[in-house]
Amino acid sequence: MSAPAISVRPASPALAMFAALLAGATFIGFSGIFVRLSDVGPAAAGFWRMIFAMPVLMAWTAFERRRPAGGSSLGRGALVPIALAGLTFGVDVVLYNASLGFTTIANASLLGNLAPVGVVLGGWLILGDKPSRRILGALMLAIAGALLLVLPKFTGNPAATGNLLGDSLAVGAAMSYAAYILAIGRARNRADAGLVSLISSLVCAGFCFVAALVLREQIIPMSLQGWLAVIGLGLVSHALGQGLITLSLGSYGASAASLVMVWPALVAVLAAWAIFGEQPTPVQAFGGVAILAAVLMVRRG
Repeated sequence: MSAPAISVRPASPALAMFAALLAGATFIGFSGIFVRLSDVGPAAAGFWRMIFAMPVLMAWTAFERRRPAGGSSLGRGALVPIALAGLTFGVDVVLYNASLGFTTIANASLLGNLAPVGVVLGGWLILGDKPSRRILGALMLAIAGALLLVLPKFTGNPAATGNLLGDSLAVGAAMSYAAYILAIGRARNRADAGLVSLISSLVCAGFCFVAALVLREQIIPMSLQGWLAVIGLGLVSHALGQGLITLSLGSYGASAASLVMVWPALVAVLAAWAIFGEQPTPVQAFGGVAILAAVLMVRRG
């Protein structure tokens, strides 16, 4: 009777962490919806996202401090990667939010999820984190799925062609997010997840607020919908989404975690279809299936 218990227990933590990773990615997939529903500027939306996430992150950090193991301590050299994570995430948020004003949510989300390319290459060339063959195979499948999802842009169909500026901003956001994943992975080796999320979010909030002032954006929401949108952006997309991802990165490598980050693109496409009528084509739907297959490959790897 003891054998079944022995075989199940080792798999449970890994399964829980993968579930947390996938749940966090799902919550992040709604960030574009919240930004589109808000009535503030791109950088201002990023600022409110950090502000409304703060109470949850502070409670998380306080909970870690009360653990018997005495968590929430900063290891040597932790502040540099944490601050870098906050800055790179701020750049990602501002660029992604800005891209939504020039292109569709689907295009912005899909191009923004080219981050796995930067993460795998950066982790390989800079950190020496050579990916396995399974991860490389999943990466190629995920990229192929993303290309299929954006393929209608290159058919000359005006309804499917997004603005070049919006697409370029989304690609820039992807590279910034790749740098964020690498920085947050390094920070998680030196501090607990709650403390990493709290400090990096404070840095990101400061960056977004300064950017909003420099760009002379509308900072204060002007309607109830605007307030609800930025509150959802902070509590759902950041506190739950980014928080769960930061927690799971303590168990998964940056390459594997970044591949699962293609999941928000599929969530964003489906949500934009249901809410704003941005209907994907059959080719795009096939690309979504390829992304799901890549997620399963990461799970088994």
